[in-house]
Amino acid sequence: MKRWKGRRTGLLLPLVLLLFWAYSSLAWICGQEMHARSQQQNSVSAIVGGKPANISKFPWHVGIMYHGNHLCGGSILSEWWVLSASHCFDQINNSNLEIIYGRDDLSTENMTYQKVDKLILHPKFDDWLLDNDIALLLLKTPLNLGINRIPICVSDLSDLQLWKNCWVTGWGITNVSGIKIQPTKLQKVQVDLYRSDWCGYVLPQLTKNMLCAGTQDTGKDACQGDSGGALVCNKKKNKTTWYQVGIVSWGLGCGKKNLPGVYTKVSHYLKWITKQTAKAGKPYVYEQNSACPLVLSCWAILFLYFVMFLLTW
Repeated sequence: MKRWKGRRTGLLLPLVLLLFWAYSSLAWICGQEMHARSQQQNSVSAIVGGKPANISKFPWHVGIMYHGNHLCGGSILSEWWVLSASHCFDQINNSNLEIIYGRDDLSTENMTYQKVDKLILHPKFDDWLLDNDIALLLLKTPLNLGINRIPICVSDLSDLQLWKNCWVTGWGITNVSGIKIQPTKLQKVQVDLYRSDWCGYVLPQLTKNMLCAGTQDTGKDACQGDSGGALVCNKKKNKTTWYQVGIVSWGLGCGKKNLPGVYTKVSHYLKWITKQTAKAGKPYVYEQNSACPLVLSCWAILFLYFVMFLLTW
């Protein structure tokens, strides 16, 4: 009996280390918002009819800066990659591009900046129709992922009826009448996905690579400066994980009645993303239906806890 107790003790250390690694890995699960009770919500004006956003609720959102000024939004795909829109980078030199992440207020002191190493625009991007409006940014050094810096999930599901509870975030202008106001505080607005046939009727220039979303209330929309940011939704059968369904692309004005915003349809570009990231030497691999890390499933974690319990009982 004493011999068995000794063996149990010898097994505890590797199990503890494995569980610690598993727990730390869970912080990197894509599409999981974190609840930071210590962060306060500021009462300021919004996206166009939206509300202030806490970065712990949208930890994948980044700001793309050019010569120190906010240019566009983006989303974290992995520690190496940021997803954005091609139209943001017309005649832009990527050597002067940086991203800010893990913060929801641009006026915060000692912001964390990360330099962009490579900018990849879609080769078939049409700067007139804004078709194929998607871009990848490879960072010079990997992001330090954590509570306020978590990748967004992506999915190849293209049926818009499978999604619900959709939101857009950004630092774009908040007032389209009179003086244009660009906030320092991140903004959010909830939108509905619209049927492609209705969108095509309202916006004839819509292509198969686009989707549109908006609200029935006039004055709520993404706007200039929000471009490149993520349109994120929950699956109807999964309320805890967020997926990027679209990229803020264009619109006819902002917040106008019966004129929804237009977004690049991310599901149409997953093969392109996989190919380009592999070609650049930093392959991006996504999982469609997993809420746990690729190398360690939720059931495996539960099993390890059960074994720990038996060994210490």
